[in-house]
Amino acid sequence: MNRTIAFMLMGLFLLPVAAFAKSPADDTLSISISQSGFFPPDTAEVGLTVETTQKSADKAAVENARISQKLLGTLKSLIIRKAGDYVSTSVYSLQPVFEWDTTQKKSVLTGYMATNEIMVKLHKLNQVGRLIDEAIAAGANRVESINFSIKHETKDCGQIIAAAGEKARAEAQALALSLGVKLGRVKSASTSCGASQPAFRGEMMLAAKKTQTPIEAGQTRLNASVDITFHIK
Repeated sequence: MNRTIAFMLMGLFLLPVAAFAKSPADDTLSISISQSGFFPPDTAEVGLTVETTQKSADKAAVENARISQKLLGTLKSLIIRKAGDYVSTSVYSLQPVFEWDTTQKKSVLTGYMATNEIMVKLHKLNQVGRLIDEAIAAGANRVESINFSIKHETKDCGQIIAAAGEKARAEAQALALSLGVKLGRVKSASTSCGASQPAFRGEMMLAAKKTQTPIEAGQTRLNASVDITFHIK
């Protein structure tokens, strides 16, 4: 006989689901619990882009290189390498630009566009706004993304998983008692955990600013799930 029991608990973002399986060869009881926790991030990754367009490919590339070198110098002066900060080129491209000619009724070549995407990783989150402002002043014409994360995510996930495991056993004990069976040893268990926090995305063009761009890191949400199957007697 198969019986499925599902229930929800409020608080601590718990969403338990239990299943009771009974067969002559193997009687088991399964519990699934999801739990979340919020932690302050300690790492930021900022994606910046230098984009230049010229009539010829070599002019677009030369102009882009000039601006990118200036930008890299500025960024390197703002990071702390000993803290694990770094600057790296993530994407570089040089491609033709076409526009539709209404007279000729076809796309015509109008120039070339060079794009250099640079990723900056830093740990002083209160410097993210300053870094963006100085990057724009140095020649970056797009801010592709800002992502916040937790350096020691595995440790924080361990806390959530441990709490979820305790809840799973408690719920399994209560369910077994209500069904008139005894909880036995664990047959199988699996867990998963990861961050779920929206990234900041958008575009910032070069503009005169009198104040620093305000960037708030907020909280990073870690989501964990625990699935445990117990033998029952």
